[in-house]
Amino acid sequence: HPVLVDRAAILDLTTSPLAIDIYLWLAFRLHSLPKETPISWDRLWKQFGPRVAKLKNFRPQFEGPLHLALSAYSSAKVQVTDRGLLLEPSPPPVAS
Repeated sequence: HPVLVDRAAILDLTTSPLAIDIYLWLAFRLHSLPKETPISWDRLWKQFGPRVAKLKNFRPQFEGPLHLALSAYSSAKVQVTDRGLLLEPSPPPVAS
């Protein structure tokens, strides 16, 4: 399903391909969530960390690009927890 994204936000994230991936993933997921949804670090690592050999090394490498993506998607409701991310239903990054 198509999702509207902010082209300026994508341009702002061009220094980090992972931040772009996270932004697009959040744009696709958050507006369609029916309720709070936890995503474990293990699941995030499997989706975003193919170049990171160990799960324990993934989180530190993921959090920087995550914060970049969240700065570009200011209406995203995402909490970082010890167990992973807690995603909450959020408006899309660009109103239709």
